[in-house]
Amino acid sequence: MATHAPAIFRLLRTTLLFTTALCVVSLCRPSPASARDTSHDAAAPVAANMSDGLVARCFDGDTIQLTDRRIVRLAGIDSPELAHDKKKAQYYASEARQELVRLAQKKKVRLSPAGSAQKDAHGRIIADVRLENGQSLSDIMISHGAVFYYPHPDQNRSLQQRLSALQQQAIKERRGMWAHLLSLPLARKNYTGNQESLRFFPADCPEAQRIKPRNRVHFGTLMDAFLAGYAPARVCEFWPTP
Repeated sequence: MATHAPAIFRLLRTTLLFTTALCVVSLCRPSPASARDTSHDAAAPVAANMSDGLVARCFDGDTIQLTDRRIVRLAGIDSPELAHDKKKAQYYASEARQELVRLAQKKKVRLSPAGSAQKDAHGRIIADVRLENGQSLSDIMISHGAVFYYPHPDQNRSLQQRLSALQQQAIKERRGMWAHLLSLPLARKNYTGNQESLRFFPADCPEAQRIKPRNRVHFGTLMDAFLAGYAPARVCEFWPTP
């Protein structure tokens, strides 16, 4: 009996070590339930970003701040720039902000994703912001001629089609800013678009000359560029002041 004891002890020791290792692995491996919880937690910030809110402030014609301090950029539109950094305000910038204040200030709104991007380069939430009656603020602002369509590859196709069609109608009926803007001499100049970015430049802008020939589009007038769904580039700005 004594001669076999060391062998038995070795066997018991090996079994104990193997069992302990199995227990450690089992404890470290997440269960299906815990994996689901982790996934749910990862999605929580997105859900929080897109929760309903109350509009506290309108910075300009395309950006609002909610009472919980979230800053939201209205998807698919761009507003003429207000005065900043010693630059004068652009034509219709003040009117665009006033229109958004009238529509949204102190109103409850619902945020919906407008594409694959949840935030822009400045950290602002990008959303299709809707009033309690279901109307999209982007739709209304475009339809009233207070802002212009601002396409981006991350946007939903349905949003792009909707806003583009509303802008075409606003231009044809010369609503809001379009009546004055399209009557100016600058509206009769030539413009060059970039098919890749969907931005356009005055034809004599040096940046327009850098567009690859295969991406270059020529527009005979300013209205042609806007009707085609292109938005003004932020270099060589042509937009008039009030």
